[in-house]
Amino acid sequence: MTDGTVRSHSQGMAADRVLAATGRSPDDWYERIDGIGGRTIGHPAIAAWLVDEGVEPWWAQGVTIGYEQSRGLRIPGQRSDGTFAVSASRQVPGEREAVLDRIVPVFSAAFGFAPTSERRGGKRPSARWTFPDRESVLVTTEDGSRADTVRIATQRERLVGPGRMPDAKAELQGWLAGL
Repeated sequence: MTDGTVRSHSQGMAADRVLAATGRSPDDWYERIDGIGGRTIGHPAIAAWLVDEGVEPWWAQGVTIGYEQSRGLRIPGQRSDGTFAVSASRQVPGEREAVLDRIVPVFSAAFGFAPTSERRGGKRPSARWTFPDRESVLVTTEDGSRADTVRIATQRERLVGPGRMPDAKAELQGWLAGL
C-alpha cells in the first residue's frame, strides 16, 4: 500500500460530485460494474462500458479508477499498466509560455538534459523529460484560478513501484518550491 504520498481516488473525488455528474453514486456504479464482470474485464472495458451508459469520458475514467481501488485491483498512484505516478502543483504569477520558459532550465539542470519533447501554444504548454529507464516527468502550465497566474502541474510517471513514490513526489515539490 502507499504511505499517503498520493490520495486514494475516493479522497480526491467526492461521492456527491460523482452523483451530480453521472446520476449515480460511486457505490451504485461499483455494484453495476461488478455485474458486468468488472474484476476481470480490465480498465479499458469498464471505462468504455461507462461511456456507453452515458457517462462523460473524464468521469468514466474516474469511476473506473475508483472501482479498481475499491476492489483492490490497484492501489493509489498505480496506473492501469501497473506503473506508478505522483504529481505536485503550484500556482505562480505570470503567463503560461513565460512560466514554462522559466521552468525548463530548472528541470533540465536537475536532470542533466533538455526536454525530450515540448508543446507550445494552446491552453496547456508543456515539456517532457524521458529517462532511459522510461520514467518521465511532464510539466504543464495553464491559466491559474486567479487573474494573471499560472498553475504549474508536474507529474513523475512510469515509476516501477510504490516505494519510489515518496522520493519522486518530494523531488517534484522541491523543484516547484524553488521557482
